[in-house]
Amino acid sequence: MSPRILLTGIPGHVTRLIQRAEDARVFYSEKQPQPESKDAYLRELKNISNTGNYLIGEGALRALSPDATHIPFWHLYNAVNNGTGLDSINKQFDICVFTCANLLRKSLSADAEAQVLSKLDMPVVMLGIGIQNRPDLEESLPEGTQRLLQVLKEKEHYFLTRGDETASYLKDQGFSFVRPVGCPSMYFMPANVRKAIRRLPDVKVGEGRTVFTGYMGAALDTIGDMNALSSDDGRSAYVIQDEPLHFDMQVEPNEDGRVYDSTSGEMIGDLTFKGSGELKKKIKVHTFFDTNQWRAWTSSMDFSFGRRFHGNIIALQSGVPSLIVAVDDRMREMLNFSGLPKVEANDLNSANDRSAFISDHLAQMNIPQVIEKYSDRERSFRSVLTEIGIG
Repeated sequence: MSPRILLTGIPGHVTRLIQRAEDARVFYSEKQPQPESKDAYLRELKNISNTGNYLIGEGALRALSPDATHIPFWHLYNAVNNGTGLDSINKQFDICVFTCANLLRKSLSADAEAQVLSKLDMPVVMLGIGIQNRPDLEESLPEGTQRLLQVLKEKEHYFLTRGDETASYLKDQGFSFVRPVGCPSMYFMPANVRKAIRRLPDVKVGEGRTVFTGYMGAALDTIGDMNALSSDDGRSAYVIQDEPLHFDMQVEPNEDGRVYDSTSGEMIGDLTFKGSGELKKKIKVHTFFDTNQWRAWTSSMDFSFGRRFHGNIIALQSGVPSLIVAVDDRMREMLNFSGLPKVEANDLNSANDRSAFISDHLAQMNIPQVIEKYSDRERSFRSVLTEIGIG
């Protein structure tokens, strides 16, 4: 008999439709939000903090057996804190899959996670857990995160990490079941991912429709990318994930009081950001709160390039050739493990001609080898889920 799986943690985009939750039941609205005013747009961003995170929950739900039921983490947290408790949850589920990301970092204390998971009377699978920076592991992690690890050590646990570095760290901490598998988002629509990789040698850098992701508003590197790699015909675009929340990007309503068009996903308000005067190319800016809309729009592009992991992963899911710029240890762990196409940020930033550098980089790739490694990682991921009994 298949285990009854409780899926919680980082959600997929359908969490936007949740109206309320009672015990183990979640009630969804049939009405899609249309966050076109400034307040509504920013509120929608704050609900997830980073729209790229939606791919994590979505990838997990697709990979698990049909017996998996998503219950929002906030509902479990409220139940623990308002006295309702998790008795009903514990009776209705056999195992918890907790989707996470760079949970092991000094800037985050996992107090809420420790509190909730300590009340679950079932094994816990930490799916997609990873580091932010290697030096964070050389110091003491925050108290809440240490408490979380102790909670997990005291029950049956499964750590499915984003890569080898996190796996080594957790093994050193004495955890028994640790497997590096990567991020579940990488294995959503794998046939399209392989198709996208095969198309990389055909990319004509600077000539087609390129979609960029990065940290616009925080640094000028992304602007340099767009100046060097986008076409001159205005068909290239940039996709926002969290810039108005965490970086120096401001958006103000247009004459109709709108900042965002829900139909196209295009930003239509007055957008300002650090270094905007340095941008020499005409670039349209988009945001997507629905991953299906995001993929459908991305599928019309010729190339995806940028400094955001999930901003490029969704392009791969859409069959669009993508090259990811590795900007930190978090990304390097996932990219080195998966073998997905990447370039180091320092090498790109120091290139005299970024367009020529990227063209040469793509030409030198061993595409069959890239596909073989990715396919091996995908098989391993599904094998581990089957081993646990949740695949």
